[in-house]
Amino acid sequence: MRHLHEAGSWFRACGQTNISCKNVNGKLVEVGKWPWQVSILFLGMSICSGSLIHRQWVLTAAHCLQRSKDPLSYSVKMGVQSLLENGTERQVARITIHEDFTNLSQDLALLKLRDSVSWSPLIQPVCLPNPKLKPSFGSLCWMIGWGKVAQGHANPQSPYSLQEVAVKIINNDICNQQYKFLFLTNQKKLLGNDMICATSHLGMDTCQSNSGNSLVCQMDNSWIQMGVVTWSFSCNRRHFPAVYTSTSYFTNWMRKQIGDVKIVSRAGPACLSPVLLTSSILLISSGCLWLL
Repeated sequence: MRHLHEAGSWFRACGQTNISCKNVNGKLVEVGKWPWQVSILFLGMSICSGSLIHRQWVLTAAHCLQRSKDPLSYSVKMGVQSLLENGTERQVARITIHEDFTNLSQDLALLKLRDSVSWSPLIQPVCLPNPKLKPSFGSLCWMIGWGKVAQGHANPQSPYSLQEVAVKIINNDICNQQYKFLFLTNQKKLLGNDMICATSHLGMDTCQSNSGNSLVCQMDNSWIQMGVVTWSFSCNRRHFPAVYTSTSYFTNWMRKQIGDVKIVSRAGPACLSPVLLTSSILLISSGCLWLL
């Protein structure tokens, strides 16, 4: 795919990867596979993951930001495979938490960075879905981020290395049945339309420090973020799938929050070829790239 440049910036299109190998402590490590994934730091300590959806905006889970509402307490590290690397860091300027957030629903937040990031092979935005786009049941997607993916993981370095786990999308009705024991009196369901349920074939799933990790699915050679890790009842147990906040359910909300940024508008779709933009959210509709 041809690279496009503007004022020294590097950009292909949203949801694209640029895989290469890097020597880290004498070992070849694959980098650039998930270039939108960022680590959210609180007073310099990594607490959650997030994803770049724009030069100046990061998407994450609202419950990640309960320690403080002061944006100056938070920063974002990007362009790294391991949290032990320096990478690129940006200070957070504003925190926007969904107004209807509770511990179990509407668990979404946006972080506005004080300074815009420059695109590079290791720093790229992920695509967001059109509001009508839903992952079909049985679809194979990936959970990406830092943190443990299984209890008692043999590798003590695993929380510091970017992890990826293949997961299968399952019906919310099935998920509600499996979490029925958590229902309150007269409660008919726990998972609403704003949530997605997914489980791993290998029994590996979300564990501690996974909050804010991205759920991405591939469509027409582009990666689309369909969810944000919210919660799971127990780590590494197939009978208790992980629950994600659905991004397509909140696409319009996200656009509204970032309304002060210039948005590019076109009459029709540009089918996933390299696109040159400087400050736009990228939405996927029926496999094509809509610039809204």
